[in-house]
Amino acid sequence: MNKLSGKVACVTGAVRCIGWEIVRAYAHAGAQVAICDLHQPDVDDAIHRLDLPEKMTLGVRANVTVEEDVLSLFRKTKEKFGKLDILVNNAGFAWPRGGPVNLEVANTPLQVWLQILGTNLTGTFLCSREALKLMKEQRFGAIINISSPQGKLGKALRGPYSAAKFGVEGLTQVMSLENSTYGIRVNALDPGGIVATEAIRKIPGNSGKRMLSPQVVNACSLFLASDESLNVSGQSFVATEWNEQHEIEVPYMIA
Repeated sequence: MNKLSGKVACVTGAVRCIGWEIVRAYAHAGAQVAICDLHQPDVDDAIHRLDLPEKMTLGVRANVTVEEDVLSLFRKTKEKFGKLDILVNNAGFAWPRGGPVNLEVANTPLQVWLQILGTNLTGTFLCSREALKLMKEQRFGAIINISSPQGKLGKALRGPYSAAKFGVEGLTQVMSLENSTYGIRVNALDPGGIVATEAIRKIPGNSGKRMLSPQVVNACSLFLASDESLNVSGQSFVATEWNEQHEIEVPYMIA
């Protein structure tokens, strides 16, 4: 039997990179998947690429920083699948689309700060809050918050992103403490290094560099979503370390 047969998963920021790889891994493991992203054509294309029976997938356009969008996402997920077993809070970015990429805190405009905190941290809060409502009724569920090395060790010129991911790590611990009696586990998952995202590859000077492939999170994210991790909560996992510990090749690619 597939690891996630009979389970329903929702993944945010799901149409590309880490989010897309998690969606594919979960679908391959037998889960029904609800995916969301900012633009409907991208969501529709991702559903088409999955090429699964209609009963197995749901695509929703949603901005995780907009409360009404988040409420609609989880309402539609419940209406279609009847439950929610797994939430992956993946939506996020280190800098606004189009830049600026590098900013000292002293030079960071409030709007840039709010944009980055909004998607990475407030989005994780809003989606987790709605998922927890469903999971508490079920008395079962798993929330996986995608983190970053910069959520454990600050990096110069990444003030807003580092602050947001430190916040995600702390929120993970709090939600775990508050919801363990309901059979809900909450963990963070850090890829373990620089992942060759579309935005990272576009930075001048990065072309040709060896970086982690987005698939690096797949094995650990499957573990955290499956019943293999029923007694694991409030932890922060590093995907590269997980792979090495379980003798799984750490995937790299050339940006």
